[in-house]
Amino acid sequence: MTLNEQFVKAIEDLDEDKALELTDQLMQNGVNWMVILDLLQTGVKLVGNRYEEGEYFIADLIMSGIIFRSVIEHYGVIVPGILDISLSSDTPCMVMGTVEGDVHDIGKDIFISLLAAQGIRVIDLGTDTSPKVFADSIRTYAPKVVGMSGIMNFAVSSMKRTIDLICQEGLRDQIKIIVGGCCITAEMAENIGADAYSGDLLDGSALCKKWIFETEAD
Repeated sequence: MTLNEQFVKAIEDLDEDKALELTDQLMQNGVNWMVILDLLQTGVKLVGNRYEEGEYFIADLIMSGIIFRSVIEHYGVIVPGILDISLSSDTPCMVMGTVEGDVHDIGKDIFISLLAAQGIRVIDLGTDTSPKVFADSIRTYAPKVVGMSGIMNFAVSSMKRTIDLICQEGLRDQIKIIVGGCCITAEMAENIGADAYSGDLLDGSALCKKWIFETEAD
């Protein structure tokens, strides 16, 4: 088994100590950070597969998120909670939150970590974020992108209410909106007025980066 495969297996097996030990070895071998991110996501996806098959439980999903964050902290990448003060106010900005009624934050936090690793300043609005807080954050921070996350089925309705309010208050043309979470599909995202749906952390973060830096160049 290669070092990369051992690392993915450590994530899948929820072995945090082993994952951190292998992170050191990968770093010593000069493995690129984006490769490590890809391996991390592969491991987390395998945990998700085992959850869907009934082998893992919610606590295991949470643990995979904890390990993900531990690895990126170990690597030295900025993590959620300090993002809005750790990067310069001149750094391109987006806001991100879990929508009203939903208190899950693992996917959101991982996504924010990936964005921070690419030099994007993220204002974390937290969980159970009301439409008004999203709208107010657009006025306060002037972000290029707004991200909305949700896991519960009702989160789609919360996303729609949020987008509707943003439109009503004349803020929609200023931003791109990306939504994600297991509660929503690409078709549903289009129906509620979002610009994009992200079912893949790396693809979603790459799209946000493209939007932000394209806008900066205009």
